[in-house]
Amino acid sequence: MPRFCWTTRGFEVVDKIKSDIEAACPGVVSCADILALISEAAVTLSGGPSWKVMLGRKDSREAYKRDADELRTVFSSLKIIADKFAKIGLETADLVALSGGHTIGRAQCGVFLNRLYNFNNTGKPDPEMDPAFLADLKKNCPNVPGASSHLNNLDTTTPDAFDNNYFKNLKNKKGLLATDQGLFSSLVPGTADLVSQFALDQNSFFEAFATLFFLFIIFFFSGSADAQLSETFYSNTCSNVSAIVSSVIRQASQNDPRIGASLIRLHFHDCFVNGCDASILLDNNGTAIVSEKGAAPNINSARGFDVVDNIKSAVEAACPGVVSCADILALASQAAVNLAGGPSWNAMLGRRDGRNANQSLANASIPAPTEGLTSIIQKFTNVGLNSTDVVALSGAHTFGRARCATFSNRLFNFNNTGQADPTLNATYLATLQQACPQNGSGSSNPNNLDPTTPDGFDNNYFSNLQNNSGLLQSDQELFSTSVATTVDLVNAFASNQETFFQNFIQSMIKMGNIGILTGTEGEIRKNCSLRN
Repeated sequence: MPRFCWTTRGFEVVDKIKSDIEAACPGVVSCADILALISEAAVTLSGGPSWKVMLGRKDSREAYKRDADELRTVFSSLKIIADKFAKIGLETADLVALSGGHTIGRAQCGVFLNRLYNFNNTGKPDPEMDPAFLADLKKNCPNVPGASSHLNNLDTTTPDAFDNNYFKNLKNKKGLLATDQGLFSSLVPGTADLVSQFALDQNSFFEAFATLFFLFIIFFFSGSADAQLSETFYSNTCSNVSAIVSSVIRQASQNDPRIGASLIRLHFHDCFVNGCDASILLDNNGTAIVSEKGAAPNINSARGFDVVDNIKSAVEAACPGVVSCADILALASQAAVNLAGGPSWNAMLGRRDGRNANQSLANASIPAPTEGLTSIIQKFTNVGLNSTDVVALSGAHTFGRARCATFSNRLFNFNNTGQADPTLNATYLATLQQACPQNGSGSSNPNNLDPTTPDGFDNNYFSNLQNNSGLLQSDQELFSTSVATTVDLVNAFASNQETFFQNFIQSMIKMGNIGILTGTEGEIRKNCSLRN
């Protein structure tokens, strides 16, 4: 298992596994599921992390060589590779974490020989290589015919162990491939900081890798549904659906400037409970359905249901029985962000609506504003998201409001100390205490989540955190928890709005893929609050 070159191999091992499984369970387990199981087992057997492997894929009946030709290559620049990741909804942090798989395995001399003798046609070695490492590689990879197939350890320190030494090697200029060393030496924003983070904290790397692989296998190789989401899903059946959604939201925002933030919150709270199936929109129906609207995280928080109903009515008038309520929530989130001055993206569509709600799971799964960072990250991890997604999605608090009741404990009796939260900026604290007096008479008063640009979608939310002016405990802890990996991300997003926007888009796409129903699963509701 530990020995492999850059080219794809191991097919005979897959065939042996398939034969053994067929002998035990003929006609049951797909080859796609075997690949998913193999990936987890290979990492775990090498000393790496373990993760829950989601199963139920079916095998394709076609191959796609043209798409395979577009895969990452060792000769691509880091910028090109990052762009390829972005095209499938992955971000820079995902690139770094997945590259950590090079902590085990081998590569042929031929894939990096140019770094040793003629880097970028200069006639000289790559200047980013440690001199002693360069000399060792030249011994095994002389510039003579026949040497290009010689094998070399991708991780020269612990070549067959899955650990974080790969990242330590990059910091010491001992990355074997140019695409690896570029993660630390390149000017692509964010990669060097993540390399340093993973080199320092192996658990942080393991968490990111396991979470990402769990997510990657579900979202991009899942065959359990009859169809994948597509940005052109309604191009032939309801081509103007995005325009309809935007029009209704634009009209609603004239009387309710906080509606955009409310619609994103509906999508968020929906996806964290049994996936993005619009279950949050279902009303009570005797004993058959106990609505998630009555869950503690949604009471006095989830709102905008009337606007969703208006959108659904407008869509049904144009394209009856075509567009799901789950897709309406995704489209509404995208439109709300864009209308508030934020980034635009093509929402992935094709979800179908669930037929059940789960109030108890809503109570347990939706992060609370008074919750600690560790608990929040765990809830994200439970649905296949990581700490980068926590920070990026929290950035949606750059617009919208929150009631005094959701943060009043920070103003007067934080953690039962009888004192205010010490991380609160003193001037900001005084302003909040005036808006939310201790006697509780203003517990329902709405307060801006972003006191600087309350209705604009920008990166001021992160600048506020740097100034200890985060409204909610769950927000401020992203920056004030000194040992947390989230601090560097807050700084990065505060200093570069485009970096925040790109990460936000990718995290929204990820979140929108959680537990989706497609194909013939679920239904297309006629009324978003009632199942058919």
